[in-house]
Amino acid sequence: MHRAIQTPLRTALLAAGLGCAALFAPATQAAGTQAQSQYQQDVARCHNTPGIDVQACLKEAGAAAQAARQDALTQPSDQAELRNRKERCDRLPADQREDCMTLMNDTNARVQGSVQSGGVLRETTITIPAPAGS
Repeated sequence: MHRAIQTPLRTALLAAGLGCAALFAPATQAAGTQAQSQYQQDVARCHNTPGIDVQACLKEAGAAAQAARQDALTQPSDQAELRNRKERCDRLPADQREDCMTLMNDTNARVQGSVQSGGVLRETTITIPAPAGS
């Protein structure tokens, strides 16, 4: 039969570990509570937003909640957002790309909606001069 021998070092390490866990527990609980609250809001939005795929929405809400609990949600950098805008416009026909980039970068563009509600709509006015001789 083996008998555990308690050494002062082992006891001190165990006490320190338990102390650290106690210190970080409230922060972990708060993050978990916030993630759960956001998940409930997202689920409600999935069920109350007309015209969306509810199953896909619920799957995304669950994935976001899991990422939040793991502290894995990130905010994209300004460079990443600029690259994303350019890539979106690059998929358009050549004659529409310049207008798309103007719309994406126009600080005076009217923006409505949100990612949470299913999309962001941007509106701007682009003046095109009439051809010469018209």
